[in-house]
Amino acid sequence: RTCAFASAHPPQPVYMSDSTTIYLLRHGDRFDYSIGKDAWVARCRTSASLAPSDPPLSAGGHAQAREVAAHLASVGRIDMIIVSPYLRTLQTAQPLAHATGLPLCVDFAVAESHQRPAALPPLDTRLPYFPEIDTSYSPLMASVAVDGTGVEPRIEHLRRLLFLSQALQRPPFRGKTVVVVTHAASVALIAALRGSDLLGAGQLAACGVAKLVVGAHG
Repeated sequence: RTCAFASAHPPQPVYMSDSTTIYLLRHGDRFDYSIGKDAWVARCRTSASLAPSDPPLSAGGHAQAREVAAHLASVGRIDMIIVSPYLRTLQTAQPLAHATGLPLCVDFAVAESHQRPAALPPLDTRLPYFPEIDTSYSPLMASVAVDGTGVEPRIEHLRRLLFLSQALQRPPFRGKTVVVVTHAASVALIAALRGSDLLGAGQLAACGVAKLVVGAHG
């Protein structure tokens, strides 16, 4: 597959120093989709280090990540890379960190929907493989709200994205160009920023990009 560079039909850009440019980037093609979900789950059962919810990218996904990194690095200034703590998003963001020289700011605010955060390894165990992670970054959310089974309710995911849509329009993000490396369900962020319904947000293909420009007041 190749990367899809799509427009989210954002509002007209606000040409002010406090406008924020957001590139919403979905992770690349997943390894479990490549080999089949059943095969991936079976493989996870035989390994203490693999989690069904945290697959890596496929070979095609890595190629997509390199392609989208080259594209984004060529379109102009990027100030920050905010990335979900999942392996597939970290692998998608890493080539962009290499292309721009920017660190990776890991934040649960942009993580997967309906997730089980306890299934993820501690962040410091990612560092040998992702030394680009900025350990000094203070995340908007260090984890997410979960129910009695340890899973984030879907309503909490929507609340999280509403919170994120507001936070991205305030310091330290205001006036900057921010790449958010996230998941398919985060297209709800487009709806929150545009004030539209979820159906109007559209969809992002693997490694698809949506660009939005928002002012300090939305």
